[in-house]
Amino acid sequence: MMINYPEFEAMLLEQEAGATTILFKYIHILNRYFTENCDLSPDAQREALDYIYKEARAAHPLIAIFPHLQEYLLQQIDNGKKIPNILQEYGDKIKKNNDKTVATTVKKVIKDGSKIFTFSHSSVVRKAIMEAAGTGKRFEVILTEARPVGEGLTLAKFLGRAGIPVSLYTDAAMELAISRCDSVLVGTDWYWHRGFINKIGTHSALRVADEREKNFYVLSDSSKYMKTPPSDWSRDKHPASQILMESIENVTVHNPYFESIWFRGVSNIIIDGEMKEFDKKHEIIM
Repeated sequence: MMINYPEFEAMLLEQEAGATTILFKYIHILNRYFTENCDLSPDAQREALDYIYKEARAAHPLIAIFPHLQEYLLQQIDNGKKIPNILQEYGDKIKKNNDKTVATTVKKVIKDGSKIFTFSHSSVVRKAIMEAAGTGKRFEVILTEARPVGEGLTLAKFLGRAGIPVSLYTDAAMELAISRCDSVLVGTDWYWHRGFINKIGTHSALRVADEREKNFYVLSDSSKYMKTPPSDWSRDKHPASQILMESIENVTVHNPYFESIWFRGVSNIIIDGEMKEFDKKHEIIM
């Protein structure tokens, strides 16, 4: 079905981009497909949408945006709206909500002279950093590599070329890196009332930040909210060759990309621009 859409295969294989970046790639693919196949019957549209969704969900099972968008699409289709129009509306809403989170982060978190630690490569965190720099604030960003994919390396290059001072550390030096910061900023691919999902290593960053009494912020929008945490982690197994090039008897390589993190120790989660707090059970006060 998607043989003429190579960008779909590329999106399925994407490992470095954050959830929001993958979302907009997905929206672009859906928009192109349903624009070019606008003569499909309602039943054929639903069949195609179901197929594309299942493929995307199987490739990225720990990204909440896919089920969130699928539910929204089906509701709006029942209301008689065309899929390209629904996608435009949804994408605009996500962008607006992310812009609100960026604005709050720039106003309340990133100060002139700040030292900001971030882990992996959240597009919302990157935009907040770029926006803060654009207002004339001078600050330093501190990163670790985020191996095995190396998203931290990619973000360090991007920010450095944009003129922002960056300190890049090995992942093993995370505690030293965080000891130098004022605040930690991370994104998320999925959150619920008690915790969130992010790149593996985020939990270590949170523990170090908590021990060092550093503020820790999660940046998100409401499309990443789910009532419960993920139940299927079976596909979070990635190539052993990213860690060990050769196969050695008695050595089993484990290479998960994501982990589940409780909100205990998190200062605030910023959702659609609102800085949310936590109750005594470390659950989001909605």
